[in-house]
Amino acid sequence: MKTTLLSLAVAAALSVAAVASAAPASASAEAASESVKISATRYHMEPREFADYQSSYQLNNGDSMRFTRQVGRFYTEIQGQARVEIFAVGPAEFITRNGSRMVFGDDGDTLTVSNYERLPMTAQLPANTIVMAKR
Repeated sequence: MKTTLLSLAVAAALSVAAVASAAPASASAEAASESVKISATRYHMEPREFADYQSSYQLNNGDSMRFTRQVGRFYTEIQGQARVEIFAVGPAEFITRNGSRMVFGDDGDTLTVSNYERLPMTAQLPANTIVMAKR
């Protein structure tokens, strides 16, 4: 009888321990499976359209951002650092793979860059940094 009660107590303790250790694992598995998918519709931009933006812009934080085109692809770079490919998502609007968004206004005379810190060369900036420029 003592052996049966002891066996039941050990089994109950092991069951509680197993459930307790499984709960954080399943919670962390749920958290790990959560992700944000950013999708944008691609926009086919003709080279003559991009000509309005193919220039250098002096940003309000002192940086200089330049936009270029090479073999049908569009790029931006900051003060001669490594260039980053940008993708047209609408007339006068581009995004990077990392989620920076560039929107031109006034026929290319003004520029707003949202999530500026997501550009590889500016990763040390705080989240949601927005910079603006005017030619």
